Amino acid sequence: MIDDSRDIGTEDFKIMELVKFLKEDEFLIPTFQREFVWEPSNIIKLWDSIYKFYPIGNILYWETESFLHTHRKLGGFVFPHNEDTVRKFKKWKYILDGQQRATALLVSLLGGKGRVEDDVEFDYTLYFDATKANFFFLNEFDKKKDNVSDKRFLIRVRDVPEWTFSFGREIASINGYNDEIEHNLEQLARMFHDYKIPVVHINGVEISEVCEIFERINQEGRRLHPVDIIVARTYRNEDLPNNDKGFYLRDNLNDLKNILVNQSSRFREIDDLLIIQMIALCLRKDHMGSRNPFGITPSALDNLTTDLLEKNWDQCQETILDTIKFLTDLKIHGPEMLPFSYYALPICYYFHRNKNPNRDIARQWFWVSSFGSDDFRSSTDVYNSCEGFFKDLELDEMKHILSLTISKTKLIQTSYNYRNSLSRAVLAFMATQTPLDFKDSHAVVLDNVYLSLSHAPNLHHIYPQNFLKNEPLPQGVSPDSLMNICFIRAKTNTQIGDKNPLSYFKIFSSSIRGFSHILDSHLIPHEFIDQEQFQIEDYQKFLLARASLFAETLKAELPDVKVTIVD
Repeated sequence: MIDDSRDIGTEDFKIMELVKFLKEDEFLIPTFQREFVWEPSNIIKLWDSIYKFYPIGNILYWETESFLHTHRKLGGFVFPHNEDTVRKFKKWKYILDGQQRATALLVSLLGGKGRVEDDVEFDYTLYFDATKANFFFLNEFDKKKDNVSDKRFLIRVRDVPEWTFSFGREIASINGYNDEIEHNLEQLARMFHDYKIPVVHINGVEISEVCEIFERINQEGRRLHPVDIIVARTYRNEDLPNNDKGFYLRDNLNDLKNILVNQSSRFREIDDLLIIQMIALCLRKDHMGSRNPFGITPSALDNLTTDLLEKNWDQCQETILDTIKFLTDLKIHGPEMLPFSYYALPICYYFHRNKNPNRDIARQWFWVSSFGSDDFRSSTDVYNSCEGFFKDLELDEMKHILSLTISKTKLIQTSYNYRNSLSRAVLAFMATQTPLDFKDSHAVVLDNVYLSLSHAPNLHHIYPQNFLKNEPLPQGVSPDSLMNICFIRAKTNTQIGDKNPLSYFKIFSSSIRGFSHILDSHLIPHEFIDQEQFQIEDYQKFLLARASLFAETLKAELPDVKVTIVD
């Protein structure tokens, strides 16, 4: 079936038509577009291309019935629009591509003072040297006038569209006027009269698709995040009548993260979209009625309105912080340690307005999901957990018996990769054992101070890669096996280098009191440090022994789960 609601077309604009549309709010620049960043030299090149009638590319705008937060000032130019008036439009036209070019034309013709290198104030008012046919800015005017016979040959470009016959007669009478200057001025005037900028419009496109369109056509290669759209769409100006205050979602998100910064939590790096999805699930739980409009998909997030976000923000923030506290207590030290970020969503749903959540069962659900076979990537998986398992749990109706099968072979044969969900799950569970540094039985590797100083926890191959590289390992056995990985501090890792583990373990065990406790914190079997000589088959035996210890320890943490350990 043909979708005739969509439309794409092209129209040509003269320079002053485009500038007028920008000035008078026919074209708006949403705040998900970055600030004006062009250097003055880029603006000169743009005008030189136009003067020579070179193509400068399309301007693309999106026509929609959704009102978005827009820039009020760019390149020092303050848009004169009254936002209350703009908000009452039936449709809005937002520039998606060509914002830097459009703003360059605007500020150089209508004037604006911005900041350039070294934060120096710069006046973008553009001039044209008719004697040499080149463009320059106001800051060069004094130097230029010393090199021309009359400063009237230095033309302020924004005056050109207003030229009359009398101006031509006046400038032609100036001493030094010649055929070259006449030609240059004619070309300058022709530029405003005949040069056309192609402008492409699209409409009938949903907000959820704009991100992909923006990413495909944006010339700076910048990717538009769905949050940028939501922030722009839910903005409300504090200056509007009958409003005690405005609403800007970006400020709310930053305030929440500042709380996490003050708590020294690595969850300060949590993705804004995940926070918004958590809010959506809180509203989903609150909703009474048949069809629930709230969810985590792009189309469902469109149902989050300014009023809903503002009204429910405090309660939702409390739930989100409670969810993050739960994850932190699990030794999930940041979003990068979650096997899937979506695991936070059902827990958030369960905790919302729940005065007595069963955190022990929620914790067991987390580990079963982390080590289970389901990818848990889709919205359906999230909703099923929210409205199935956790809704029943809240009603004290445990209809779903949790079960988990742990494969020791899978633990051994899976190579570490930080993008791999099992890798993250294994490391997250190892973190619950409060791993200690090999050199100090009181030094917790994953404490907040260490993590705040490190971009990521330091990982160590118990049997170093270079130590094993020349050994004939059995098929399916890799130096990068998850069962060969542990957390230690960077300095200790450097000291160990490529040493035989029998060697460095003996050094530490002889000098560090309580070294057996350190090994326990890493789930490292003791018997493998007491051998006198390394044999290649010892490595595979070590992996199996550690996988067995890991599986049994995980099983002990899940007393309400039917756990099966298989080879």
